[in-house]
Amino acid sequence: MAKFLCSRRLKKAHLLIGGVMFLGPASQGWAATPLEVVKSTNEAVLAIYGRHKKVDAAVEKEIFTVIDAITDYQTLAGEAIDPLCPKLTAAQCGTFKEIFTRLLRVSSIKKLGRARAGRFEYKGEKVTGESAVVLSFAFFNDESVPLVYHMARRGDTWVIVNYVVDDVDTVKNYRKQFRSLLAKKSFEQVMVQLEGKIADLEKEK
Repeated sequence: MAKFLCSRRLKKAHLLIGGVMFLGPASQGWAATPLEVVKSTNEAVLAIYGRHKKVDAAVEKEIFTVIDAITDYQTLAGEAIDPLCPKLTAAQCGTFKEIFTRLLRVSSIKKLGRARAGRFEYKGEKVTGESAVVLSFAFFNDESVPLVYHMARRGDTWVIVNYVVDDVDTVKNYRKQFRSLLAKKSFEQVMVQLEGKIADLEKEK
């Protein structure tokens, strides 16, 4: 099975995804800024780990509640895959996005258990209409990693629609990987590969 995010920098970005991208539902109203949402919900994630020494199924469920509330998987998957859809059927495009969304979700929870930021520093935000960018640094094993959260307003809160970890743009990176895979393999083979990756992650303890 081909490996995703194979370079050293991309591996680091992927490991950090769980700990720094996925936040949680904060008790914020419409007036909460994107920065406030990021900060308060990152603290919520860190608090979960502070209460549990071991990440078991119950803790994973608790973290998923946090992740699902703040991540727009559909938008993220669409931005990565929609440019590839002209060469696919409508059914194939829909299947691709559904499987990729599942991969994003299960991958995030497993990465949370392996490597996560211990603390964060926030450098500001830029809000443009219904979109926003939050600048921050995650500190992981004494290493400072720059993080840029791309967010969008959804109802009474802000959610993540993309993120850049150590200059690696998640949407663009996955799109590049998938384009390369589809150039070498059939659509069915690529989907089998993604399903296999999901199964491997779900087996991890």
